[in-house]
Amino acid sequence: MEWQVTIDDNIQSVDLPEGATASNLVEYLKLHPDSLLVVTDEEKMIPIPLISKLPDKPIRIILVASGG
Repeated sequence: MEWQVTIDDNIQSVDLPEGATASNLVEYLKLHPDSLLVVTDEEKMIPIPLISKLPDKPIRIILVASGG
């Protein structure tokens, strides 16, 4: 199945098997799961837990930084 994924305003198509999880997407993109949020790319962004199946909607990955 193909998803439209936006990271920092860069849009790409990602083809993963049906039933893929947000964790599968993060691994495919070679990103660290502790440094991001996976959400639906809609007016009201809904968080997608890493263990959840990806919805049939555009996805946005928000990169976060922490420190102190």
